[in-house]
Amino acid sequence: MHFGAHRCATTSFQEYIRRNVAALAEQGIAFWGPEVIRETDLRALKSLTSQSHATLQRDLDRCQEQGIKCLLISEENFLGMMQQNLNKGELYPEAGLRARLVAEAFGGRVTGLALNIRAMNTYWSSVAGYAVRNKKHFGAQVRWAKIAHHPRSWRDVITELAEAFPNTPLYVLPFEEFAGHPDAQLVSLLGCEAPQKATDLWLSKDQDQDPQGHHAGQEIKLMAKFADDLSWLESGADELARLCLLQDTARGDTTPA
Repeated sequence: MHFGAHRCATTSFQEYIRRNVAALAEQGIAFWGPEVIRETDLRALKSLTSQSHATLQRDLDRCQEQGIKCLLISEENFLGMMQQNLNKGELYPEAGLRARLVAEAFGGRVTGLALNIRAMNTYWSSVAGYAVRNKKHFGAQVRWAKIAHHPRSWRDVITELAEAFPNTPLYVLPFEEFAGHPDAQLVSLLGCEAPQKATDLWLSKDQDQDPQGHHAGQEIKLMAKFADDLSWLESGADELARLCLLQDTARGDTTPA
């Protein structure tokens, strides 16, 4: 279960999988991306019913009957929406609730979790810039002071995911490591043989930053918060999650994100 997040090369990872569906099928791997999830009751997690759960379980049973060994699901909206993040000035405020709803719907059949994280200063700039470029109404007035001073960070999101899926491996993959390397991300998650089509795919790269972005002091606060998150992950994350990094041999001469 890949939870995204937004602006962390998630769309690129999903597109890489789509372009290699046939090759992955030969390894017994199937894929449900947003184009599948958002056509089901899972598009509105808070409205799920017992019937929704039953339908999902039948779909999963059908996959198993077809010989699928691993179903990779990727849906960044499971965490929440970018609009809510900006409006509240808070990083995925409903991640815990939404993760619990996902866990209930899948009924204990999730065998692994994945989350991409990103430096807080560039994450928020990227979200705001995306809103401006795409003329989204939620990017007009970003509450930078609240964002910079809010205590919530990726550590909170990770902790909430781990609590919703107890005893389920949770892999945390930094955007700065894996952007432009969707094949390496796939191998880190599934340990499978990575298909070689579109291995350097990287869509929707950041362009102009939000013209009314955070000032230097706010940026430093956000950078320090992310540094604390990385230190916590590197030290073992209280046994809640595993930090995944590219092997030195995989980096080569590629400029990191």
